Amino acid sequence: MLYSPINYQGNKSRIVDRLLQFIPQGTTSIHEIFCGSAILSFASNIEQVYLNDTNHYILDLIEFFCQNEAERIIERTDEIIRQYGLTNTFYEGRNQYIELKHEGLSHYNREAFNRLKFDYNRDKDISKLFTLIIYGFNHYLRFNGKDEFNIPVGKVDFVVSLRKRTVDYCKAIHNKHITFSNSDFRTQTLYEGFDETALFYFDPPYLITDAPYNTFWSELDEKDLLDLLDSLNEQGLRFLLSNVTESNTLINTFVKEYY
Repeated sequence: MLYSPINYQGNKSRIVDRLLQFIPQGTTSIHEIFCGSAILSFASNIEQVYLNDTNHYILDLIEFFCQNEAERIIERTDEIIRQYGLTNTFYEGRNQYIELKHEGLSHYNREAFNRLKFDYNRDKDISKLFTLIIYGFNHYLRFNGKDEFNIPVGKVDFVVSLRKRTVDYCKAIHNKHITFSNSDFRTQTLYEGFDETALFYFDPPYLITDAPYNTFWSELDEKDLLDLLDSLNEQGLRFLLSNVTESNTLINTFVKEYY
């Protein structure tokens, strides 16, 4: 199972093995239209990958992994950790830190993390962004209306598991031929020039769940997406859709009727 060091909201690491079973034999390219951290593409054996997302930051991070070896990324991250005085229990061990209940290492890292966040929001250094994700709450990637990274400090640092994820993710990415795009899912050029050997994967924001990243998704978006799927089907193009039909007392009638 492949995990990304970027805990992008809604990522499919936990169910990627199940999703892989739905990729038809003979598929020559996979197109993730709401790519996020693109776990499905990178966990698959498909070499030709097309990644699209309206969030350019996630695309920038994936390109960062494409352009650098894991060892260099880890080395640069450790440099930033030393520069700002963040904890690094991979080298220092955890025994010297007294972790307060429910706070983990956040007490030790808060001031340095905020300085790093301030500097990143000025210079947009992608290496600093990756370090912020590691030390940020739940490793989330989120920006406010001023285009500023606004996640608070988290409880952990650059531990063994995150270093391993970095290595594994880089290895998976370097085995692919990747084309990036930063477009709305309705952009027709995303689907032109391909045949039935392409697979278009859609993992949109979910209409009936209350996660922050779903708040910008509307009923009109949902209808437009389902109309798009019909159009692809009429053209003989194959697609895979992830969605939620029921959540608590809410029902996504659009998707249930579509199914």
